[in-house]
Amino acid sequence: MSPAVHTRLYLVRHCDVRNPDGVLYGHLPDFPLSEKGRRQAHILGEHFAGASVRRIYTSPLERARETADVIASHLDGAPVIETDDLIEARFGRYLQGVRPRDVPWRRPLWFVHMAWPGLLGRDESIGTMTARVRRPLRRLLEDFPGESGICISHGDPIQAFWVEHDRRPPFALHRLQCAKGGLLELDYEDGTLRTITYRSPRSLGEPEAASPAIDASHA
Repeated sequence: MSPAVHTRLYLVRHCDVRNPDGVLYGHLPDFPLSEKGRRQAHILGEHFAGASVRRIYTSPLERARETADVIASHLDGAPVIETDDLIEARFGRYLQGVRPRDVPWRRPLWFVHMAWPGLLGRDESIGTMTARVRRPLRRLLEDFPGESGICISHGDPIQAFWVEHDRRPPFALHRLQCAKGGLLELDYEDGTLRTITYRSPRSLGEPEAASPAIDASHA
């Protein structure tokens, strides 16, 4: 009987974003990484330098692609490939351009989304987001068994994947928080996901902030 094949993949949330007006940026263009975000991305790159990362899949949105490129600069030839499977949640298009404090009166369907993601036609269910995140992960498992790969996405898709794995109800989507620059370590045995471990930016080496920042992303 052959030994089990153990593969560790990483599901990474893009790093901190330059957002001077403090809006929810969703799918909007021209939201690159902030200086803090670039530092976070370099910390991630240093973290992954010791792993056998063979390929990076990323959302095509600027903040995710920039995170991927900085990480790749620390690795030995791992290509970066964009895929819409990792793009921001569809509901982000409804919220984008609005400050968080204005959401309740300018985007009232947010209350429905918070109570039950996927109920609205313009929203995505937990299962739908999980299925698309799972596709590039599955390609990494099939192409590089026993090695490593990275997928870079956004808050809601990552948390949907986490919620489904933990068999939590849909409204738990926003109770599990993968911070910008944080990641999920996914440990597979013979292609089956066995454990998920969350690594916060601080646990990866980011200095503790003097004061908490407002997460104005839906991203």
